[in-house]
Amino acid sequence: MLLAVTSLVIRAATVKDISSIVKIRLAALTEEEIRGFSAPESATYLSIAELRKAWSRRNRLTDDFEVLVAEAEGKLVGFIVFKMERDYGYIDNIVVSKKEQGKGIGSALVAYVEGIAKSKGCYLMKTDTTENANGVPWKAYSFWTRMGYEDSGKRLPTNYDFTEIPLIKRLK
Repeated sequence: MLLAVTSLVIRAATVKDISSIVKIRLAALTEEEIRGFSAPESATYLSIAELRKAWSRRNRLTDDFEVLVAEAEGKLVGFIVFKMERDYGYIDNIVVSKKEQGKGIGSALVAYVEGIAKSKGCYLMKTDTTENANGVPWKAYSFWTRMGYEDSGKRLPTNYDFTEIPLIKRLK
């Protein structure tokens, strides 16, 4: 895949990145766009104060989620939240700024995390997306299938007006 960004750096997120992460999330999706696909006030990435509070409670010994950010020309353009279990990796969230979508940044973040999983002996990746009450999958569904993730065939109920679609990929 040809990356449309001249220089992309993927690195571990720091507390200094919190405001940029929140700005990316807020600008990438509107509440109207995600209505019916996400929980109300869906993620800790919606408020700088909430994210700072969550980050300060974070204990690396018990909280295995990691956050990586992508920088293009020195500016944060995306992030991915993931964790490694004993035998598989799990991607919890990925967001690329609206202006930078379609340039290969999301694919690069996913490939980077898959590389981490392989280096730790994992041969399976998991993630999920949602489907609204009308059975329409969230737009990320096509991204994940292009990345080689397969629909598990399951639809898991949530406490909201959408279902969760587990996706899996066997790493080579």
